[in-house]
Amino acid sequence: MTYFVLFLGLCFVLGGLAVSSNPSLYYGEVGLVLASIAGCGWLWSLGVPFMSLVLFMVYLGGMSVDYVYSLSLVTDPFQRLGGIGCYGAGLV
Repeated sequence: MTYFVLFLGLCFVLGGLAVSSNPSLYYGEVGLVLASIAGCGWLWSLGVPFMSLVLFMVYLGGMSVDYVYSLSLVTDPFQRLGGIGCYGAGLV
């Protein structure tokens, strides 16, 4: 059990490093998911499974969706708003 907790801690740290040092935004999202799973598994092994499940669902249900949405906005070089160009949105 001790080795499992150490492994989860290592995965958590590596996931955080993947987010902060990865040049590709898509692999940064994979690092976020890895860190989330490892952190929640760590809490589960410490004996708080309900809090672990709640944090996991809130994180993947909210924060990860926001990150992917921001990622899609950043990677699209020519953004359109319902068929209207960016200039039309400035007039509104």
